Amino acid sequence: MHTSLHEPVTPDGPLRRLVHSCLDDLDELVAVFLAELRSMEPYASDAVPWSELREHAEGSMELLLRLAGGLAVPDRLGDLCERIGRSRAQAGVPLEVLLHAVRVDFRILWDAFARRVSEDELPSLVRSASRVWAAVDHHTTRIHLAYLSEAAVVAREQEHERAQLVARLLTTDARDPQVVAQVATALDVSADADFAVAAAPLPATRPLRDAADELSSRGISVHLQDVDRRPVLIAQLPAGVAAVPPRWLQEVPCGLAPVARTLAGVPRAVRIAAELAGTGATESGPRALPDVWSSVVAGRLGELGDALAAEVFGRMRGIGAGERSRLLETATAYLRTGSAGAVAGELYCHRNTVLNRLRRIDELTGCDLTRPDQAALFTVARACERSA
Repeated sequence: MHTSLHEPVTPDGPLRRLVHSCLDDLDELVAVFLAELRSMEPYASDAVPWSELREHAEGSMELLLRLAGGLAVPDRLGDLCERIGRSRAQAGVPLEVLLHAVRVDFRILWDAFARRVSEDELPSLVRSASRVWAAVDHHTTRIHLAYLSEAAVVAREQEHERAQLVARLLTTDARDPQVVAQVATALDVSADADFAVAAAPLPATRPLRDAADELSSRGISVHLQDVDRRPVLIAQLPAGVAAVPPRWLQEVPCGLAPVARTLAGVPRAVRIAAELAGTGATESGPRALPDVWSSVVAGRLGELGDALAAEVFGRMRGIGAGERSRLLETATAYLRTGSAGAVAGELYCHRNTVLNRLRRIDELTGCDLTRPDQAALFTVARACERSA
């Protein structure tokens, strides 16, 4: 990109003379800069070793003076901007603090020029201001780009480290208190807090990842861990919040585990969330254990579930498809409402029709859906039949 740095500097002009004068007094300029830096956090807390800050300050001042004055830049300063950007990213210095510190250089340089310029040379110096600023802007841009590049590397490394620690937490089932403490530190959460844990179904992982990004943008401590190829969200609940806020995962397909009451409870919650996500009943939003318990039970029964489904629905398989569909529709509505009148209203039929269908279901399956124990038996057998 073209800047005034490409324009030649008059060898005998005031800017070149002022640059040489400042180079002779470089220690003075560096001392002024470092004095300002001492008042800025995290520099004041020694986030960057002071010897390194001095080295970089000396190099930066010399580099800026040489660029402004059109002087040759020695090889030792060729990659200084990149070294500064990488160093500050690794030290965790916020970008806005870094850029503010770098731009302080312009004021320090301009003040140094103003103290040394004669009244006759002042108009010429003012005309050179754009060149001085162009030098600072060139310096700042290179540092900025190097910082962003290194920050991305640091973020990936930190994410990898967090993922490895959480994986250890899960594989050890949080039995090692030291691992629990390490994970709490890595995720910046309290080990004694409550946690929301949700797992995405394999066909639809993007919505949960988007939800994690949204929660993070709101300041929620959230971590996304890949477990058996599926993303699992682990988020610390705010203090005083005992349940997962509905808006967190609204319309996000996922299995939602019971709240883990401590970080040590997260491995169990992850296993539950993953199993719920694998039930195939998460298309329209979060599904908690009460929503899909029958599918979970059916999945664990194996061949016993097949036998149960055959025992309960064997005779029903011999009736016509239309009657079977009406009976199952009635059963589903009745198990959800517990009211023959409500089912009649929902299915647009007479209440007596509903009662007749319930009796027919009892005749074919041996399950009286008005009795809780037999309603539960029918529900599990139905889930087993669906999963067969």
